[in-house]
Amino acid sequence: MLGQIAYALPFLAQGFAVTLWVSLLVVVLSLVAGVMMGVGLVYGPAPLRWAVRIFSDTIRGIPILVLIFFVYYGLPAVGIHLESFWAAVLALTLFKTAQVIEY
Repeated sequence: MLGQIAYALPFLAQGFAVTLWVSLLVVVLSLVAGVMMGVGLVYGPAPLRWAVRIFSDTIRGIPILVLIFFVYYGLPAVGIHLESFWAAVLALTLFKTAQVIEY
């Protein structure tokens, strides 16, 4: 039992480091994009407000798992190939940006 835990510990630590890195990137990118789009939603011209509102309502209406699958499997179908790390960052950033816009 302890041998299995000792064997798995480096893998868990590596996964924890990747999780922290993804989280940091998503927080920074979504805050920047969300604040910029939120300002556009409040102070921008009508076409910009409509575009931001459509983006926000659409992304918030899609379950996060469906969005992750769309980014990971759907984008390569149209010729946009991302590594799994960057696909996760993109999907989570889109999701969190739509939430930041509303605050």
